[in-house]
Amino acid sequence: MKITLIAALAANRVIGINNTLPWKLSADLKRFKALTTGNTIVMGRKTFESLGRPLPGRRHICVSRTAPQNALQADPRWPEQVFWCGDLRAALQLLEKESASDSKTTLFIIGGAEIYRHALPWADTLELTHVQKNFDGDAFFPCFESLFEKTEESLSSEGELSFSFATWHSRRPKNLVMRRATPEDASFIALSQIKMAAESEGLKLNCATVEAGVNSVFADPNRGTYWIAEKLTAEKATPVACLLLQREWSDWRNGWFHWIHSLYVVPEERRQGICRWMLLVIREDSKTASALGLKLYVEKNNQAAQLVYKEFGLNGEHYDLLELEF
Repeated sequence: MKITLIAALAANRVIGINNTLPWKLSADLKRFKALTTGNTIVMGRKTFESLGRPLPGRRHICVSRTAPQNALQADPRWPEQVFWCGDLRAALQLLEKESASDSKTTLFIIGGAEIYRHALPWADTLELTHVQKNFDGDAFFPCFESLFEKTEESLSSEGELSFSFATWHSRRPKNLVMRRATPEDASFIALSQIKMAAESEGLKLNCATVEAGVNSVFADPNRGTYWIAEKLTAEKATPVACLLLQREWSDWRNGWFHWIHSLYVVPEERRQGICRWMLLVIREDSKTASALGLKLYVEKNNQAAQLVYKEFGLNGEHYDLLELEF
């Protein structure tokens, strides 16, 4: 199954205002219809409501927190065409199982902003209409440029608006996906941190303490967000890497910095671009969240990790990290 995000965005990334499009482009609507008809489209609740009615010739998967978490529930109004699910990842997994025998199946994700943001690391392609003008809006397309390569583009205009149709293909390493972790990932994350401490610093961590520390993040999202990278096979998805992202408020600049912690890739999957891909995803997602930048600390003698981070653009030119542990 191929996952495609389809959207129209202004020069300043605006995709909507008050749950409507800020412009009228008949060519964009025709292209949307041509690409999506005969396929499954996935959207959030507000996007579905903005349609007014189901679109002909397409199956609709609508994501809403009030729907069943791990099932596709038929809408009684349109039981053959509209289905609801409480979790985007679960919906994609269910659709993947359905299309297991047909690798040519294309799934189109049509919005809104949060659905785009969460689906972006899984996307194989983007079909975008780039409107060459800034617009006022309250919904924005996520930052994506370093994750995708533009492979096709055609320029056009309609009325006073200039725009282009562009196709972007993911740079993601083969058979790899990255997602926000769930409590079911806690054991893998805790074991990864124990292994990393032993490998990089020769420390033997207390298993119960680490497990409690990991679970406390899931219990209180203000403590951070875990991310997982998975290798996909026909049978299953296997976790191969993880990291923790936390926020630090800067009064000097009136905004948030994001700190990367506990980035670990299992030894047998190293040197395959997984670490770099995770850093790219985190960078684009942090930019989407209007973070001021990324920070991390690395053990002084871990030369391999330092090299990766420096190649990515992180450096230690401005500050030294000083510690006092109790």
